[in-house]
Amino acid sequence: MAPLRVVSAPLGADGVVVVSATKSSVAISQLRRGNFSSAPRAAKWSFRRALAALVQGLVLALAGVYAAGQLAVFTPVYSQHLRPAIADWWGPFTHVEMVAPTYFVLAGVLPTLAAVLLVEVLRQLRLRRVASGLVLRLASWARRRPSACGGRWVCWFSYGELLFQAVLVGGNACVFYYACVARLPRQPAPFEQLLKSVAVALGMNCLFNMAFLFLPATRNCAWMELLNISYASGVKYHRWLGVLTVATAVTHGAGFYWAWLLEGTWRDKCLPCFDCALDSPRGRRVWLNVFGELALLVFVLIGATSVPWVRRRFYNAFYYTHQLFVLSVAFLVMHWAPSIWWLAPSFLLYVVSRSLSSANSFTPVQVKEFTALDNDIVKVVIARSTARDGDYKVGQFVYLNVPSVSKLQWHAFTIGSSPRSDATTLTILLKSLGDWTKDLVHYAEDCKRDNVLPTVFMDGYYGASLEMYDEYSTVLLVGGGIGATPLFAILEDMVAKLSSGQPLAQRVFFAFSFRELSLLEEIHPTLAKIRELDPQERYFSFDLCLTRPPSLRDLRRPVHRVRSAPPHPSAREMSASRAAKPFAEPARATALRTVVFLAALLGATGALLWQEFIPESDGDDARPSLWPFKYFMEAATLFLAAAAVLLLVLAERVARRARRVGRARALKVRYLESDPYEKLLPEPSGSGSPRSAANALGLHCVEDLLTEYRVAVGQRLEVPELLRRAHHAHTYGGGAASGAIGVFVSGPEALKEAAARGIAAIASEYFDVHEEEFEL
Repeated sequence: MAPLRVVSAPLGADGVVVVSATKSSVAISQLRRGNFSSAPRAAKWSFRRALAALVQGLVLALAGVYAAGQLAVFTPVYSQHLRPAIADWWGPFTHVEMVAPTYFVLAGVLPTLAAVLLVEVLRQLRLRRVASGLVLRLASWARRRPSACGGRWVCWFSYGELLFQAVLVGGNACVFYYACVARLPRQPAPFEQLLKSVAVALGMNCLFNMAFLFLPATRNCAWMELLNISYASGVKYHRWLGVLTVATAVTHGAGFYWAWLLEGTWRDKCLPCFDCALDSPRGRRVWLNVFGELALLVFVLIGATSVPWVRRRFYNAFYYTHQLFVLSVAFLVMHWAPSIWWLAPSFLLYVVSRSLSSANSFTPVQVKEFTALDNDIVKVVIARSTARDGDYKVGQFVYLNVPSVSKLQWHAFTIGSSPRSDATTLTILLKSLGDWTKDLVHYAEDCKRDNVLPTVFMDGYYGASLEMYDEYSTVLLVGGGIGATPLFAILEDMVAKLSSGQPLAQRVFFAFSFRELSLLEEIHPTLAKIRELDPQERYFSFDLCLTRPPSLRDLRRPVHRVRSAPPHPSAREMSASRAAKPFAEPARATALRTVVFLAALLGATGALLWQEFIPESDGDDARPSLWPFKYFMEAATLFLAAAAVLLLVLAERVARRARRVGRARALKVRYLESDPYEKLLPEPSGSGSPRSAANALGLHCVEDLLTEYRVAVGQRLEVPELLRRAHHAHTYGGGAASGAIGVFVSGPEALKEAAARGIAAIASEYFDVHEEEFEL
């Protein structure tokens, strides 16, 4: 890092004149002068704040339109007002089949597409962090958890989760009422007829839930991104919706089975009829039921393997069974064709996201380091593009696929580094906690022994950013074990900004409980740099706990040498069908993403509308036995949209590769025409990096590390005491006027529960809590 020449500088509070310094020493002098801002960063331009508030308000309004549209179709508002009005557009008694599709395009597809495009506008204009005060307060309130009795009782769910559950239950109750109770005959009816009415209503409930089912499972979903809901937290909502979807589907089928048993017609209604003509009333009715039974069977399989006990112990069964969602959608549409319009908006958004992810499975990424550390921990350092498509945000995660372990499985891992610390790589720390990670640890040991680098595929970047940490005057980072990797990224980001000369704007408390000494060794360079910048601990304070007392052998073990070069300088890459390249996110450009979403949603919607219009235009009655094929093609349209997106992304990659080759040739010409002796000059080496700071401490063994950072051995974090200390510093240090304390908790559930109880005991309004989820 080149030194900064400062000709003159004012006297600091300690009377020191800075004459020549590196960027990091400038940061040290700023700390000594008390360059500490207690107010959160405000928007520099009021117009930007107003524009961001307007766009965010529109996106939230579109979410309300989408949700209300899925509910209104069951109410008299649709049957008495909206449906007649739409029918008038198409003309009386003509194209009646287009009324419902038109409604769902207006109430579902267009709001979804508009929300996606508006979020892309926020990205392009870099307005995502210029949030309105209302959105920030709403998000902060939604993350709080109700409590009582001075914090002795804390609800398992946050206010936002409780609100989501209330809306979900209330919406299902309204659907059931309007689909069943309001339509029951006033005169006494046979019990079998009542059962069928209830079963039909439960089928409508199933469709209502499926209209939202795929939204939380969509990576980088527009509405979740706006509310800063992480993908891992969104998966929790996906599970709740999945439970309701499977439950209503099962009871829907059970109601009909019960009625058919009472009528004595279950054989004729349930079993396939291979000698029935498909165009006959009986054949059509039977096969519609059979397709529904097949869809129900897939639903039950997916639901059974999603039970937490099964998912954790038999992850492979859970993972592969979930891929059957393709069959469930196809059979559902073949069971009842109008259901495709409930699915289309959210499902198209989901398959577009999956297509963009699939584009990453064609080219392996360059692996700079693949090391098996102690305690079954693996460190993976991956090269990334220096262009915008290689950039990521603090706290995001990626999916990794290692073909030598499993060709099909992709697993999520949080990025444990900051994009500011290294513009060309990212770091992932993972631990053996399941079959796949256990095999990966063994594979890493084999690679280390054989001096080879593995073939790895990566997909990203996903999840909400944690960059908002710099908006709090007081920050408390509470982590436990390998789950603390997002906090490592935040800490490293702080150090990178300070080292580049930016002033410190916060009081930071870092609390970390661990039992793997290798984790302490990994964050040692960052902690050492903080010690160099703030030796008096005026702005940074550490609370480190080693929960498992180390053996004498562990204490005497040498600290891993801090290296400035990759640990595999002579390692050879394993053979792969394609050359490994630095990772670049597909379709990162806003213009391309806009084209992708427009082409997918509008193209698929147009194709579905055309298929709905066919019966009246070309005499489909001439071949009525082809109705299963027609319904299947409607379902296939959704997946053909995904294939089209994949082709667009691949075409963009080919074009980008051609441009890169052209630029490389031009650079080669300029290189040959320049002075060759300039290239022999050595690059200036930086002395302000965390690794150089760690080397300067001269710590040789693990015992030195424990002593240097005052690690409490054999103890656990006293989270309530940490919260009280942070609250005291925030209140009496001038930070209370600038807002709440930013609390970032990442680790085991017990740690999160302790933090929730401690916050409730003080007062939840003083804290803004961000919890990281890992149960994908």
